[in-house]
Amino acid sequence: MKVLQKGEIMLIQLPEEKKNLIIPLFKKTQPNRSALGCYLNGKMTGKTFVDDLNAPTKAIIKMDMSWVYISDDAELPWIEEALREIIKTAWIQVVWAPERKGNYPLPELGKVIQRHEYIERKEALQKPRDAQIVPFSSEWFDKLEPDFQEWHISNYGSKEKFLEQAFGFYAVENGEICSEFEAAFTSNGYTEIGIYTFDPHRRKGYAYATCLHGLKELDKKGIKTIWACDVENTESMQLAAKLGFVNPVEYDFIFFPQKND
Repeated sequence: MKVLQKGEIMLIQLPEEKKNLIIPLFKKTQPNRSALGCYLNGKMTGKTFVDDLNAPTKAIIKMDMSWVYISDDAELPWIEEALREIIKTAWIQVVWAPERKGNYPLPELGKVIQRHEYIERKEALQKPRDAQIVPFSSEWFDKLEPDFQEWHISNYGSKEKFLEQAFGFYAVENGEICSEFEAAFTSNGYTEIGIYTFDPHRRKGYAYATCLHGLKELDKKGIKTIWACDVENTESMQLAAKLGFVNPVEYDFIFFPQKND
């Protein structure tokens, strides 16, 4: 068990079997909520640091896929010490809730990235292009580019876990995957959408067609969709608007590179 004490600040790595102790510390709705729910529900892996092993009042979660979540009542000095410790071994992206905006930790080390998160959605008016849409399968996974396969495996742990846990579709043309729609991090009635179009199939309507199909299938399941992206990602913002997403919540990611000193 890792324990760090600096003055009055105590930082302890929480054993996984005690994870239920921190659930009450995350009462406020956070951006990218479905990934946080997956960690708290045991679907995704990571580490939690707290101020007290048996009765924690603040917590910081570092998920293995790089995202970091901070409990509602954690104060800035404690957050900064926790982040200093975490970035000794990994680069991270801190999900910085809207109510904390402007009061950033370790400004000399982190890069603030403005983000939008969409959940509210109106009907999409434009008809999609004709495209063959197929669900995720082992056969189609093997046709993905090797680096994209590795990216999925790094997030899920294995190809088998990806096919078991992920929900999504491919747009296919002449036996080649053109675009991928993934509903990732599904928990507590929400899922987060990832979309990627492969060269040379960009700007041909495959992303829109695949997303529209995937969104309709998620609606049938009664699952609410989250679309989150960097504000600088104008293509993602435009596609979200085309799909009917409206009224985004503004928040930030804070990127911290690994820093050993």
